[in-house]
Amino acid sequence: MYRAGILVLALTLSPAVALAQQPCTTDARMVVNELYRHLLERGADAGSAGWVQQLEGGQSNVREVVRSIAKSPEHAQRFHKTEAGEGTPYERSVAQLYRHILGRQPDATGMRVHAELAQRSGADAVIDRIIDSNEYDQQFGDWGLPGSGGVRYCAPGNRSASQASAPQPVPVAQRRFRGMDRDNDGTITRNEWRGSRQSFDVHDWNNDGVLTGQEVNEAEARTGRTVEDESFDRAESFEYLDMNNNNRVELREWHGTASAFDRLDVNNDNSLSRVEMNSAGGNTSAVATSGQLIRVNGTERWTDTGVNVRAGATLTFDAQGTVRLSGNGNDIAGVGGAQSGRRAAEAPLGNQAAGALIARIGNSDTLFVGNRRSMRAPVGGRLYLGVNDDHLEDNSGDFQVTVTVQQ
Repeated sequence: MYRAGILVLALTLSPAVALAQQPCTTDARMVVNELYRHLLERGADAGSAGWVQQLEGGQSNVREVVRSIAKSPEHAQRFHKTEAGEGTPYERSVAQLYRHILGRQPDATGMRVHAELAQRSGADAVIDRIIDSNEYDQQFGDWGLPGSGGVRYCAPGNRSASQASAPQPVPVAQRRFRGMDRDNDGTITRNEWRGSRQSFDVHDWNNDGVLTGQEVNEAEARTGRTVEDESFDRAESFEYLDMNNNNRVELREWHGTASAFDRLDVNNDNSLSRVEMNSAGGNTSAVATSGQLIRVNGTERWTDTGVNVRAGATLTFDAQGTVRLSGNGNDIAGVGGAQSGRRAAEAPLGNQAAGALIARIGNSDTLFVGNRRSMRAPVGGRLYLGVNDDHLEDNSGDFQVTVTVQQ
């Protein structure tokens, strides 16, 4: 027992050691195929043979292949660009790079910092910073495959020992959660969770603010409930679940039970289409529950409400609170905007009062909320709330908002 405890402690403290204990594959073709699928979101073509040869010959490692594919003209043309409705230019491009390289959604700070880097130095600088980061080192090192659920290519010096060992898939009950544990501490915090606030709370049975043990095992259900009761992904929007934006939801993107996923996957292609998500009780347009409080932090560009709406739905807001908009103690805003009435030209809505409550739905243009009691949703999708300010880092405080949706 003592030895076992020491071993567990050693693996916990050293992610690199833990990675080294996992089997690896010598199939370079499989590795390259997987990288094309995850990074370029398509199958490998004849041009991929060069990467296979470099891996087999030891001229390159997986990390450098990932770097080269991410910097390729195809990836740049498809994913490195600004889009209408962005709070900060290149933020969606940065989000795509996070999903392709780190396998997760960006946190607010990472989004801002890397979007600003993209504006100054281009996407290649962002790619280098992400791939050279400590997080990438811990998750993948030189030989791990992003988005593969733990598959690694055998380093040249480790091939003989691993020749007979096929990569062991992460158990179905754990494969989606393992990739979320970015700091490899055995727990998943709210910042690491890829789903909505509601889905996190459903898993957090003991309400301690982190997910551990049975809480991250999709084969388990809380006492008094069945596993199917926990299949809350049916209330998530298709766009929110489709992390790599390939217009289908795969099991690794799904947060509910495998059995619920299989039941919705009527054509058995191991992915869910929009039609499948909206059939068999899987309607993705949820109705918000009155009384659910959402805190809109003044330092975050957008706060995910966890609420999905249909185009034309009536949104009712009950909002209060104040946000300080700068180091000036008198620069205070309520949900209607700055008490001084000032505006911020570079804010998402430069023609409206600085600091006012704003919203967007999916990838829509920014919508002014302010003191308005209700509004109609111009489009369908996930509802996000924010503060209409041009510089968020020196803000403090938050708005407390309750949203009710009548579809």
